[in-house]
Amino acid sequence: MDIAKKLKLEIAMLEACNEDLLVAIGVHNQRDEYHLSAECTRKINKTNREIERLKVRLQDHQNFMWVIKVAQDKGLLGEVVKEYANQA
Repeated sequence: MDIAKKLKLEIAMLEACNEDLLVAIGVHNQRDEYHLSAECTRKINKTNREIERLKVRLQDHQNFMWVIKVAQDKGLLGEVVKEYANQA
């Protein structure tokens, strides 16, 4: 599986987890279990930080792939590989 697909899948999984935690917060608040509601909130905050980190990684990967494609289209990538092979 492609790196971008894996990152997108992991982001979707974490977002679904957050949705489940939001439902759990509602249930805990109805039952006056505020300590459990607070724990769910902490988990959501932690998951949101992880989602943002993964989104940055995904964007970096997409930018890198774009640079490689542009270099290939201009024929520069093949020249760099040839030059590297000659130095080795």
